[in-house]
Amino acid sequence: MKFFHLSDLHIGKQLHRYNLKEDQQVILKEVITYAKELRPDAIVIAGDIYDKLVPSAEAVSVFDAFLTRLSELRPVIPVLLISGNHDSAQRLDYASGILSRYQIHVAGTLPKTEEEMLKKITFSDSYGEVDVYLLPFLKPSYVRQLFLENPPESYTEAVERMLKREKIDAQNRRNVLVSHQFYTGAGTVPVGGLDNVDTRAVEQFDYVALGHLHSPQNVGNQRIRYCGTLLKYSVSEAEHQKSITVVTLGEKGALPKVEYLPLHPLRDVKKKRGTLEEILREAK
Repeated sequence: MKFFHLSDLHIGKQLHRYNLKEDQQVILKEVITYAKELRPDAIVIAGDIYDKLVPSAEAVSVFDAFLTRLSELRPVIPVLLISGNHDSAQRLDYASGILSRYQIHVAGTLPKTEEEMLKKITFSDSYGEVDVYLLPFLKPSYVRQLFLENPPESYTEAVERMLKREKIDAQNRRNVLVSHQFYTGAGTVPVGGLDNVDTRAVEQFDYVALGHLHSPQNVGNQRIRYCGTLLKYSVSEAEHQKSITVVTLGEKGALPKVEYLPLHPLRDVKKKRGTLEEILREAK
């Protein structure tokens, strides 16, 4: 199974008051072009679809156009997406039932009752089936109604207990998790906060498609990975090399193959050093 791993689109974002609509349209068009050429089995988007909880009409129209063009490709390429901390879970879930009929699977909100489970999409290839679990962004308080007698206190415990409910067959089936959290290596003490999730909570998965951090990086090993953003969204990202992460799962037990497709933004983000006069002269 081969899929594109994307995250943190942040549609509607501005960079120092510059509107990035055109930049985002160009980069999303390149994603569609790659999808048309390479025909992945799925496109996974690991949260932060929008930059704000209440996205502008302009931002919604940009994402709508992106999904519409993807849905027009034949054969159909399923799109799987979750909410991130910048998204409104309820707004993202709007019309998700209808969208699923067109192979656009949205997991905005978390289960609210004991009977509800995480959204799971199953794919098949020559090695058998692959179960993809969609875990929206969460805080311990978001899931306490599911564990009233002994509610989770930490982010790690909340993720662990949400996944334990699923009774995942890690021995015989290949499993993928899509999650938007701050993950740190097993036993790592985070600096600056307690909102981290220890990777031990997701070690049973064959691949963990992460969103939240803007720089592409593994967390502990190649199976747990942040893909990073498609565009540079701050001056601190000026040296980043942005790309589309392509993941190929082989047989059970084999490491996933991770490749990168280069992106060609409309404009770049660069750092310039000099006097004001020199900078203004160069700008002309």
